[in-house]
Amino acid sequence: MKPFLLEQISITQQAFLGSQDAKSLIAKTSQFLSLILHPKNIFFCIESEQLQCLAQHEQGQPIRHLELSPTQLDTHIQNEQLWSLAGQKEKLSRYLPITYLAINDINNIKQDWYCIKLQMTSKPGILIFLQSPQNEMMQHLQEAPLFAALMMQFFHLLQQYRLNQTHKSQLLLRDKQEALYLQEIEQQKLFSSKVLKIQSITQDFIASPNLTSLYKTAIEMLRDMLGFDRACLILADANQHMMHPTFGTDTEGKTTDESDLVYDMEVLEPLMQHTLLHTQKRLEVVENVPLYNERKVVGIGWNAMLILRNGDHLLGWIAIDNLLSQRPLLEYEKEVLILYSNILSTAIAQKSEQSNLKLLHDSAILLSHQETELEICRVAVEIAREKLQLDRVAIFLSYDDGKTMCGTFGTSINGKLTDETHFRGPLPKNSLLELAMATPHHLAFEGAVPLYHDNKIVGHGWNAAILLRNQQRIVGFLVLDNLINKRSLTSHVQHLLTLFASNLAEIISRKRAEESLKKLNNELESIVEERTEQLAMVNLTLEETNKQLEQLSLVDPLTEISNRRHFDQTYKIEWAKACRHSQNLSAIMFDIDYFKSYNDHYGHPQGDQCLTQVAHIIQKHFRRADELVARYGGEEFIVLLSNSSPEQVKARIQAIIDDLYTSHIEHVKSPLQRVTLSAGIASVTIHKRMQQATLIKWADEALYQAKLAGRNGLVSHQQASINSL
Repeated sequence: MKPFLLEQISITQQAFLGSQDAKSLIAKTSQFLSLILHPKNIFFCIESEQLQCLAQHEQGQPIRHLELSPTQLDTHIQNEQLWSLAGQKEKLSRYLPITYLAINDINNIKQDWYCIKLQMTSKPGILIFLQSPQNEMMQHLQEAPLFAALMMQFFHLLQQYRLNQTHKSQLLLRDKQEALYLQEIEQQKLFSSKVLKIQSITQDFIASPNLTSLYKTAIEMLRDMLGFDRACLILADANQHMMHPTFGTDTEGKTTDESDLVYDMEVLEPLMQHTLLHTQKRLEVVENVPLYNERKVVGIGWNAMLILRNGDHLLGWIAIDNLLSQRPLLEYEKEVLILYSNILSTAIAQKSEQSNLKLLHDSAILLSHQETELEICRVAVEIAREKLQLDRVAIFLSYDDGKTMCGTFGTSINGKLTDETHFRGPLPKNSLLELAMATPHHLAFEGAVPLYHDNKIVGHGWNAAILLRNQQRIVGFLVLDNLINKRSLTSHVQHLLTLFASNLAEIISRKRAEESLKKLNNELESIVEERTEQLAMVNLTLEETNKQLEQLSLVDPLTEISNRRHFDQTYKIEWAKACRHSQNLSAIMFDIDYFKSYNDHYGHPQGDQCLTQVAHIIQKHFRRADELVARYGGEEFIVLLSNSSPEQVKARIQAIIDDLYTSHIEHVKSPLQRVTLSAGIASVTIHKRMQQATLIKWADEALYQAKLAGRNGLVSHQQASINSL
């Protein structure tokens, strides 16, 4: 979520807690929506016997608190489409606490109105109508859990204040009604308090160094900060129909490591299994059921399944019960749990992707540093066993495109690394290896089969193999089983293993090429006098090839300008140079305006052509050797300049924006009917106390401000902010 939006949500949450009545609460909410979305009009309405308008806030005008029906309000405002939708509010979900809806007219043509509906069972719904909000920010808010939490906080507080007004006129309420009223107020306060705690917990999720730490943090925060009882985070593998616990809670409320356990999903209750696999629900609660610890019944109470999903992909769930406190699960706590699920799911998905990339990157570097093929295979077996937590792993190489196999390193039945270089022979007739050869780039798998060692059956379990192939030639095989620890092979590990095997095959092939080259050089040295000229030509050819490869690795294949890797390398060099000499360095971030709409309308091939045109327009303005233009990612470009004054930089960037504008590349989905650029400029004299990432961050922030300012323009990062650092 963008820092500015996070800050505004936090400020508004605190402001809510200081509100005294419904009018001040609506005013603060309207102020927030106006600041973030810039709508022309905002209407706050509430469902009753007929729709009632509570307030209207027109852009540039003070808010009006109306308490009028649509018919009465129509004398003030002509808005037939708005009230037509209000009369058809059954189109909005009755089951989701918050619903976003873009309003269409009777011909199903999208209008410039959006509706946000807030509701809960037995309470009148709140409808917020927005005229012409910023579409991009509106779409971003629909995917932001903290914005949803803020809107639900507004909903509960508004209900509370309106309830207060009703209770003031009913002084003779019975004691029971008063107690329920006070309890509900307390629950709203608790809800608001826990929403603030979840915001703090989100930062802890982001700071977790790895997935294991994240899983443990998620369980402990659920107990310690949000006040729930026992909890256990369980990862799900829907393809394998298996579930893998991570961390749980014992009967004394202490955290337990349960990562060695694995279960079939069939052990779940039918209701829980159905909810998990066949619905999109986030929370399922069952009351008065046996509660277990280590498969033994230890009490009776409620049991909840808080489901974690990344889009349609099932990540797992958190099992929660009330064994320790025996208190009921309140309605507001269910809302807290659903918000927690959304935030944790996002954190797990992001951390998992980071972890995968780091594992593959680190392993590729480690393997690349090995001197021989055998050393590469030895290290690869160790990585597969230690990092991927596999049992027995072995690697066999082939030097004749799969006709014969040569052993390298494997694993004994005791889990020890073994030297198997003594094995050499023709490829055995084996169904697993045949399947691996028939399905390259996929893991061949056989479950519940005999497992062998030295041609003797030593157990039963699953057996798997993957073909190591590079440039259509078979390099060898990677084979594995679960003889020792009997772990299941999850879909996640299978995917990682496939990528790991691809890297391994490429590294082995490269090492073979290097060794072949060394052999060739040794042979050439024996006939130096006769073959000097030929050797020189070979070396020159190799050097040119390496240069071409290096050049290709630094060029974006689509736009034919520098890529992100080239920029990162150059940026480090230029930063060090500017730091040594206290020179000025400038970074300019570009982003094509409304490019997603362009792709959606014209198609990706035309989108690629548009990217190339824009890249060439930017490139032609920077021809000097010390000026770098690069594609930063997607529709973003970046320029790095040294020893240029802020005024010079600004003038040159404005020239690029004007050049593209006059090129008139058609874009019917843009308000300007043409392709335009927004730019963010950061220009500063570099000092040793500054961090390298600072300049790029400032340029990105300036680009964001340029977007907010209406696009097709530039914004320079404020010099005052730079000097303050």
